[in-house]
Amino acid sequence: MKLTDVALMALQVAAPVLMAALTWAAAKLATLIRSKVDNEYLRGALVRLDDAVLTAVKELQQTVVAEVKAASADGKIDDAERERIKDAALANVKSYLGPKGLAVLAELLGLSGGTLEQFLGSRIEAAVHDLRVTERAVSGPNTTAARATGAVLPLASTPG
Repeated sequence: MKLTDVALMALQVAAPVLMAALTWAAAKLATLIRSKVDNEYLRGALVRLDDAVLTAVKELQQTVVAEVKAASADGKIDDAERERIKDAALANVKSYLGPKGLAVLAELLGLSGGTLEQFLGSRIEAAVHDLRVTERAVSGPNTTAARATGAVLPLASTPG
């Protein structure tokens, strides 16, 4: 037997194993790519949701909440008003996302109609909390009293 005959026989034996390995590698690569695309799609949907929620909360904070607080005797919002504002925020979020966006979000998260509304309500509550924390951090604990007395307020980065 010649060397070329041996090489040809080895190639005939190794070819099916090599093809199986290449097929397996291609399937794994396709799964990895599909997973990456699905994750990016989910991330994009969640980013759009966060944007819609934050926009709705800030919009209502600027328009409705300030007016209600000013009209209130003690400057606080009662439970009925709070619920009405939350319902308005939920309606705004649904409007911003649209029916198709809500359907995609429900499918991606595996939520049904009522559960999706609870989820959106929770996201709204979280955005309100984050907005309050940010406002407190920016304004400081005693800025209203300090401004009323004419005191000079230090910058947030200035120690003591």
